[in-house]
Amino acid sequence: FVNSTTEAAAAGGTVRWSFDPVAALLVWGAAEVACLAQLAYWPGPPVPFPGVIFFAGAFAAYALAARALAAAPAANLRPAIWTLAILARALFVARTPLLSDDVYRYLWDGRVQLNGINPYRYPPSAPELEPLRASWHSFINNADVSTIYPPLAELVFLLIAVLGGTILTAKLVWLILDGATALLLRRVAIRQGLNANLVEFLYLASPLLIIEVAWSAHLEPLGLFALTLLLLCANLPFAAGAATALAVLAKYAPAAALPPLLRSGGWRLLAVFTVVVALFYAPYLAAGSALWSGLQTYVTHWRFNDGAFALVAAVTPSLTAAKLVCGVVLLGVVAWATVARFSAERALFWILGTGLVLSPTVHPWYVLWLLPFAALRRSRPWLLLTGVVFLGYWGHATFQRTGEWPQPLWARLAIWTPFFVLLAYDALAAMRRGRLAQAG
Repeated sequence: FVNSTTEAAAAGGTVRWSFDPVAALLVWGAAEVACLAQLAYWPGPPVPFPGVIFFAGAFAAYALAARALAAAPAANLRPAIWTLAILARALFVARTPLLSDDVYRYLWDGRVQLNGINPYRYPPSAPELEPLRASWHSFINNADVSTIYPPLAELVFLLIAVLGGTILTAKLVWLILDGATALLLRRVAIRQGLNANLVEFLYLASPLLIIEVAWSAHLEPLGLFALTLLLLCANLPFAAGAATALAVLAKYAPAAALPPLLRSGGWRLLAVFTVVVALFYAPYLAAGSALWSGLQTYVTHWRFNDGAFALVAAVTPSLTAAKLVCGVVLLGVVAWATVARFSAERALFWILGTGLVLSPTVHPWYVLWLLPFAALRRSRPWLLLTGVVFLGYWGHATFQRTGEWPQPLWARLAIWTPFFVLLAYDALAAMRRGRLAQAG
């Protein structure tokens, strides 16, 4: 990582060392890829051991490489960044997903649509759909529950079915969107005067992003692309309205940020948003109330790896009451962001972040929705959470054997305690800096 001044050494003087960011990026990037390769090709079940160790090594190398990049904003590092990102993803593309089976639901919904059937109408276990069952049908999770995904996601599932309907097809679609998101995010960083290399690296080289997309084939890049597009065109009401609609139609969560976005975009944003949402829902309206039955089941019954929600649930009389309290807090943040006229980036960061922290269900890939904002802000707590949240897979091996997913208290504490401690520390530091600035 260093270069010595040999002339000084020959003269008997003090050797001065200078940091070489290119070498550091290559070395730490290679270390990350090596750790991920061990995780990808380990012959047995990857979690809890040794997968947690390999992931921790990859995340540590990622953090050290980011530190080097932070000190070299002007260096020509994009070729190295993209090479490392592509190599890391290539490790997993041909590997069968082991940590999640969500991709089989994507393939099923696409297969059903390809046969002219509304995916919201029947759950995968319905006898009416038995002739469509494929060899992987038994891998579909919650087969008695209708699909929970919004229309944009469903149309992309249909596209995947048209293109072949395989796991590899799904991965390639998500990886194209993943790369496009990185390109858009770099443009946002340049517009904001940030270290674009660092922002691009923090996104592209995230071990959690690589695993959840290139290995588990989660659809998150679809929503992240729409969110990043929204950040890029936030000052253009018509374009922002379309981008907001696409984000909501990929996953519903960004809908919570609509009030502050409307405060800045006005009727033009609302008009475009409404039209785009209506157009995407139109092909599926025949399902009637079944459009929402899967989502209702998810909201009512799902609970996994919750953070602040667990604390609220511990002091309220019921889960319903806990959800109500968390909903009120989230609405308070939405109101604050609206009245204070937050920018699109700030509003989305605060609202999505609050929603995730207060959510009863926090699967590891949910944290990816904060990754673009964490990269832009160099937010240490949220970047740390993308690393420690991998412990959420601790009970996966037991789930594979028994169908029950244990959530040991120590693992949840190990995930959430460092995040909240660092979040509080950074908040106090920011307040202290603000007071010093006012005093000066």
